[in-house]
Amino acid sequence: MKKINIINLIVVFLTAIVFSTSCEEEDQQISNELRLLTATINGYDVKNEVATINAEGEVVMELVFSHSLNTASFESAFSLTNNANYSITYDETNSYVTITFVNLAFDTEYAATISAGNFGEGSDPMKDTYVLNFSSRAYVAPLVTLSADNTSLLEGESSTITASIDKEALGDVVIDFTIAGSASAENDFLIANSITIPLGETSASIQLTLNNDSEVEGEESLILTILSVSNAVESGTQQLAFTFIDELPALALKGIMAMRWSTETDGNSGKAIHLVAMEDIADLSAYGIGVANNGGGTDSVEFSFPAIAVNAGDDILLARDPAALQAYFGGCYDSFEHVIQTDEMSQNGDDAIELFKGSAVIETYGDANVDGTDQDWEYSSSWAYKFGNHWTSGLVNCTEGSTTTNDSGCIYPICDNPLILKGILALVWDGSGTNGGKAVHLVATRDIADLSVYGLGVANNGGGTDGVEFTFPSIAVAEGEHVLLAREQNTLAGYFEGCFNGYDHVIETDAMNQNGDDAIELFNGTDIIEVFGDADVDGTDQPWDYSGSWAYKIGSTWTYGGVDCAASATTNSTSECVYTFCQ
Repeated sequence: MKKINIINLIVVFLTAIVFSTSCEEEDQQISNELRLLTATINGYDVKNEVATINAEGEVVMELVFSHSLNTASFESAFSLTNNANYSITYDETNSYVTITFVNLAFDTEYAATISAGNFGEGSDPMKDTYVLNFSSRAYVAPLVTLSADNTSLLEGESSTITASIDKEALGDVVIDFTIAGSASAENDFLIANSITIPLGETSASIQLTLNNDSEVEGEESLILTILSVSNAVESGTQQLAFTFIDELPALALKGIMAMRWSTETDGNSGKAIHLVAMEDIADLSAYGIGVANNGGGTDSVEFSFPAIAVNAGDDILLARDPAALQAYFGGCYDSFEHVIQTDEMSQNGDDAIELFKGSAVIETYGDANVDGTDQDWEYSSSWAYKFGNHWTSGLVNCTEGSTTTNDSGCIYPICDNPLILKGILALVWDGSGTNGGKAVHLVATRDIADLSVYGLGVANNGGGTDGVEFTFPSIAVAEGEHVLLAREQNTLAGYFEGCFNGYDHVIETDAMNQNGDDAIELFNGTDIIEVFGDADVDGTDQPWDYSGSWAYKIGSTWTYGGVDCAASATTNSTSECVYTFCQ
């Protein structure tokens, strides 16, 4: 009988014990049970906690399983509360599942359930049921902001205004605007009053375009503010402020003429255009003129200026017949530094005039698309003249029968005095008192550096001149500015209301003591340069009687409100004779 080595026996025994223990542990770790390893929604863990997600846009749940899935069995085991729509995709192993949710509701709790069952690829069982809870946030509307690519514009320029939202909205976003500022929508600019951002977009734009008109209006403003927003909210207070800069052109229209007078027989001698150089121009040939006949629209450039240099302030006359105009204007013809003869001066008083720089229209008198007959800009047998920034005109046919401009019913303004009478008032109304409506209205036809060279006198009751009774203060006035001498400034301001703001200079003086039958004399130094009425005649019952009323000059022709026409009124606008300046 062989002896057994006790040492070898012990080693075999211990080895058997270790091997037996390892197999038991391996049996416990290796299993065919299907398990959900991870679950996230938009990157947030939903296997072990509840996630709150944004329901806008795409919402994605990602599931990772320990085994490949039988996709049909898995989809049967998967369910979602609240009837949300979803789609399911798999990776190439079918163990990585992507569930994409569509149109989840806002502020809602959801539970995605994966029920226990045999839906592994080899019918591997999943013993546990998983409930994956998540909720959606409350809806937060997009924020609207406004921007513009240019907020300081010249006439003819445009700016793009853009409305933007910080995320897509649930529907079209409509932004309505209010428009304020000194600029006029009717005359100065074009813009839509709303912007619509279509569904699926995050911005939209509209154009603000400045009109290129013939008025020089100075700096104006436009303020664009949000009035209301649908499907979004305003981000704070959104407001855009624009400045419109009315840049003076180097060359500007000054006067348009189609005059007829007693010795003018061909119908052409009085046709001319008056321009002013606003700055030095080295070569005038960059500019041109077009006559838009009978409202037929632009005819483009019909006359190009010669290649000459002109200085700032120079007056330029384009004349059909320079010699005839020289005879008609007399000494004031010398006011024109440059006279150019051209047969292209063909306007008949109802035709618009266009000033070009190159091929671009930079200024227009009248309307190229409208026949001027009976329009307020008609100048048949008359003229139009730009005082400062605004056009005025002599009455139609006001030069008929005259021999010179000085004996016409409308002296051409460059030939007139630098300061002229415009209105004489002795208004009486309910509340005016004895003196509240007494005033004299004057206009500067040219820049006046010192107004104190002028004076005024009231010739009472036909007693003849009393000389200068009022001397103007030493102030400067600009061409086209209106000056009012008033006995009681506040009383007259209340009567005229907003129209009173049309006066550039208001001077209160007791020298305004006319009673409606008194002549008014305007002096330059001690020389009488203009008279309203007759200093040697009591005006009572005369054609120029303005008792309880006013007289107003259009061109060189005086018009009247009618004696006591304001007696029953409380304001100018309620009177039977609205003062012409206020119309």
